[in-house]
Amino acid sequence: MNPRKQGSNPSSNPIPPSNPSSFRNNQDPYVQRILEAARALFTENGLEGVSMYGIAKRAGIGQGSLYRRFTDKGEICSALLSTSSERFLTRLEQELQTTLETDSSIEELRSSIEQVVDFIDQHAELLQMIKSEFTGKKQLTQFEHPIFQRLNAVMAERLRRVADDGKLIAIDPHFAATSLIAVLSPDLYLYQQKLHGSGKKDILEGILTLFVTGLQRS
Repeated sequence: MNPRKQGSNPSSNPIPPSNPSSFRNNQDPYVQRILEAARALFTENGLEGVSMYGIAKRAGIGQGSLYRRFTDKGEICSALLSTSSERFLTRLEQELQTTLETDSSIEELRSSIEQVVDFIDQHAELLQMIKSEFTGKKQLTQFEHPIFQRLNAVMAERLRRVADDGKLIAIDPHFAATSLIAVLSPDLYLYQQKLHGSGKKDILEGILTLFVTGLQRS
């Protein structure tokens, strides 16, 4: 009998809850001015070409007002991405719950990876800035950022289900999930794009070969 279906409980691998309040108060008119200014400047100049000073100037506010709301560009990027990232992560988590009783653990893993790659493809530079500022100033790893924690929890559960179905090679699902999250990184995505000319399809195929085909018991 499949142990997953007999006694598995998704709460045994808790998914870190969302925390919308971690993003700044969207009712604050200064926040809206800052985000609108940052979005416009990022579009015009790219993320690296924009400074906090430039954002404050474009928003028409003092730097003190800006820094009381956002400590760095990473936090601004997090706020800009908050709605779409929350929607994306919630969808992955909901799918995890609704697919609990299926027999397609490998295909579910593949689908989750495909969705993550789609999301990274759309937001790679914003995600890279978030990661860079988070790991640099807070001196933490990317795995401790809420976005990556939630992704890690989803992928660990997906891989655990593959293991429960007897389809995973002899590897700890949690280690495999962390390794997968390291590869599902905006750094790798942008590096492959810019230095090797890889498209989304190329990158996706490489990741699926490593973490679906490569981890699947023959």
